[in-house]
Amino acid sequence: MSPINGTGKEKPAHERAGLIETIYRTVGEPGAWHELLRDLVAVTGSRSARLLVMNRAATRVRVSIKLNIDDCYHRQYVEHYVNACPWRPELRSMRPGRLYSTYMHFSCPQQEFYRTEFFNDWARPQNIHHGVCGTVYRDAATSVQLLIQRTRGQGYYTEAETAFLNDLVPHIQQSFLIAGQLANTRAQGEATAIAAGCEPLPFLLLDRSLRVIYSSPGVENIAAGGPCLEVRNNRLLITDELQNRRLQRLLRQCLSAADTRTFSASGGTLAVPRPGAPDLRLLVRPVHPDVPVLIGPPSGYVAVYFYDPETRIEIDQERLRELYSLSEAETRVAIRAASLMS
Repeated sequence: MSPINGTGKEKPAHERAGLIETIYRTVGEPGAWHELLRDLVAVTGSRSARLLVMNRAATRVRVSIKLNIDDCYHRQYVEHYVNACPWRPELRSMRPGRLYSTYMHFSCPQQEFYRTEFFNDWARPQNIHHGVCGTVYRDAATSVQLLIQRTRGQGYYTEAETAFLNDLVPHIQQSFLIAGQLANTRAQGEATAIAAGCEPLPFLLLDRSLRVIYSSPGVENIAAGGPCLEVRNNRLLITDELQNRRLQRLLRQCLSAADTRTFSASGGTLAVPRPGAPDLRLLVRPVHPDVPVLIGPPSGYVAVYFYDPETRIEIDQERLRELYSLSEAETRVAIRAASLMS
């Protein structure tokens, strides 16, 4: 039996309050997740704990945070035993948003568990006999599972202890939501700054849904200034069907490059014909701000720059001299060369 069997509802209020405080500190301090695992292990009289960030089907581990699990055993778990665990198939069908005692809430009896490959090759050498586990967060792309383990002598997790832990799960879910919102806001701000610094041209910034989320000054008049190009329902479109297909393909390629950080596609250009005027040129580039995200989709963006040959690019003469240590004569020559190139 558990050494604290039946006392789950009797834990001091300050222990619960301390755990909740640590949960919300993870929003701004990702390192606090390790501290939370340490506190959960201490409060529940357990051996070890893990937080696994996985794909939605919970078959592949993306990120893992662990406490008191040997690196070698953890690597074995991630590479193989994550899908050999006898509780995992059943856990996929159990209601998310709560934890379950492996002794009380799963159909695999303890004696049958002792005959599995998972126990004999992975759990028994670490003296792991009991656990509490569950999907504490799930969205369209991600499942997050919390697992806490006990030795044989520490005993199984009772209903009261499991209830105490489940009282914390809504706070864990809320912390993930807040962290995701803050990371998205920060990533969008950094992506805008990166895009603005790459080219001295007006631009649109598109999110991972390829919807316009930022428009730099001056771009509205260009995008809406003729019948060939438009922004409809926050999507950039070319009215010519063939050119629009090329644009959408280029946008998707850039987003994929930004998402994977491989930048296998560096972008490209596209000419948009305009009646009675020079072609408007679109420069499409992948943008990936370096914002660490524990959950949620990659923070990939696409910048679409607009180059209108009829619009002169203003050059700050004093700034140019300062940046390149030019004389007045050299500055005039540089500005003249730039105007001829445009």
